[in-house]
Amino acid sequence: MSEARAVNPLVAQFQKPGVPRDLRLMAAQGALPLKPADLLELLHTLLSDVEPQIRDTATATLAGFPAEELLPICRDKASPPGVLAWVVTNRTERELREATLQNVGLADEAIEALAASLPEELAELVVINQTRLLRRTSLLEAVEANPHLNNDQKRRLRELRETFRIGGAEPPQHLPPPPPPPVQEAVEESPQEDTTQVLPEGPLTESDAMVRYLSEEERNEQDKVSAVQRIYRLNTAEKVIAALKGSREERAILVRDPNRLVATAVLGSPRLTEAEIESFAGMKSLSDEMLRQIGGHREWTKRYGVVANLVRNPKTPVGISLGLVSRLNPRDIKSLTVDRNVPEVIRKQAQKFLKGPDQKKH
Repeated sequence: MSEARAVNPLVAQFQKPGVPRDLRLMAAQGALPLKPADLLELLHTLLSDVEPQIRDTATATLAGFPAEELLPICRDKASPPGVLAWVVTNRTERELREATLQNVGLADEAIEALAASLPEELAELVVINQTRLLRRTSLLEAVEANPHLNNDQKRRLRELRETFRIGGAEPPQHLPPPPPPPVQEAVEESPQEDTTQVLPEGPLTESDAMVRYLSEEERNEQDKVSAVQRIYRLNTAEKVIAALKGSREERAILVRDPNRLVATAVLGSPRLTEAEIESFAGMKSLSDEMLRQIGGHREWTKRYGVVANLVRNPKTPVGISLGLVSRLNPRDIKSLTVDRNVPEVIRKQAQKFLKGPDQKKH
């Protein structure tokens, strides 16, 4: 089974309470510039919003989602099962339904709910999938009740029952169990913290903004000063849009925004590069929550520079750093043992790896 796709950090933020209504409505309208797969997952999340207007808007946006952008998502085994279930249930395009029904990531329950009403050509995709039918006899019964089946399909289902002696008995024990649903990547949250940190939009002078966003050294860099000048008057929604589609300089500023929703939007930007992630991992001005999100993202931590910067960054939560020390090369581990800028527990962990298994016994 393929590895589950990493959830876009901004989408994960929308799955928690506290996102302002104007942003949720904007997202429901499809106005956030995300990659198609991320936007689709976000829209599916908003189908469960507490407000009817947002649910209805998200439904309409999903209904009009371009089929050519949906098709590769329907074929992707790592697509969220809930998204696949929505597509096969609510979209009528044959190519979309065919691709989704053949996707191993689609839950058996979603197929069972439709099996009795599928047209003959789509029912064929259920009939030929013996693995699903044998591990879930209620699905077999549902497709057998389909009035659109042809005689050949009915014969094959009957032979399946006879061969495996299915008649109210449980499926044979030698059959493979259903694969577990993809596990979404979780980001460790601090229960004491507000999940979005939506702060008041009170007036902020340009000089205040410079102090909030930039270190003393960075205030001498004109590109960073210019970026702050462009964004300091923006409200939350405007900052989120800037984080998603703005320049590299703007992302480097907004990732430090005290509003977690804004900072997370930077990590969810389709324009974000691996080099930027590596740079963020080393920022001592970044919040521990943003560092935790970077450290919990398996794609980003495949890059050695990201791992090394996270371990050396004193702001990185210790729980993240400890798990990454073993991935450093010997030279970096050695330098870590004398680095007074990192927590003592990290230095001790580095010393254990430096000693090696033989010396640890003495």
